[in-house]
Amino acid sequence: MDLLVVGHVTRDEVDGGVRLGGAASYAALAGAHLGYQTALLTVAPPDDPLLEPLRRAPRLHLHCVPSDVMTTFALDYSGGQRRLWLRRRARALTVDDVPDTWRRARIAYVGPVAGECDGAFVSALQAKFVGAGVQGWLRRFGEDGRVESADPGPGHPYALKVAIVSEEDHPDATLAVRSFGWERGVLAVTRGARGATLWTARACIDVPAAPAHEVDPTGAGDVFGLVLTLELARGTPVAAAGHAAAAAAARVVEGPGLGTLAASLPSP
Repeated sequence: MDLLVVGHVTRDEVDGGVRLGGAASYAALAGAHLGYQTALLTVAPPDDPLLEPLRRAPRLHLHCVPSDVMTTFALDYSGGQRRLWLRRRARALTVDDVPDTWRRARIAYVGPVAGECDGAFVSALQAKFVGAGVQGWLRRFGEDGRVESADPGPGHPYALKVAIVSEEDHPDATLAVRSFGWERGVLAVTRGARGATLWTARACIDVPAAPAHEVDPTGAGDVFGLVLTLELARGTPVAAAGHAAAAAAARVVEGPGLGTLAASLPSP
């Protein structure tokens, strides 16, 4: 496998309907559409119909650890601000869940949404280049399941080449992502239509958002993180990698799912 993606896929309840969600879903689909042989490790009911887009995607290999429930969020976008409630949570991932052959994937992207994997899990991955959307390590859940921001706890992984978070996920996203360190990699805060900011040990780089006709912003930040990770793993300079990630995210917001991203790519 070229790329291993790890994290809970989710059942998202929004506007009276349900849809497939989760950072891992968007990242894995994007990786496969970009031509990478992509492995997705998750925990969910294997026969759930919501998983069908993952099953039929070319170059995407799904390993679904059986669970009676799929991690479920209720989403509310009213008032121009996203609010989330955790309704159900599948069990956490363990290192033993990773198929042996997948541990040798060259690149890994970790997309926790509810703390389903920890620093020990990430450290056990054998990928040479590991990126992560860190939102799931910056969340706590109220008594009613309301998702609230939390500061990074002790033991969160430091051995990341790339760490990404949206400013929606923490009131001080810059400080939160900096706690993951930048001595060996790149940190990023995404800001929707206002672009993103990247940090290295030597520089701070502002990346403007690419032009887009926004229909649905869900998943754009996840695809930004995945593409940033892939580009940096290829040796692309940081600024150019940020612009490539912004261009991919702009296509995602132009519709549900991956928006127009797949249609905009040449056939692999």
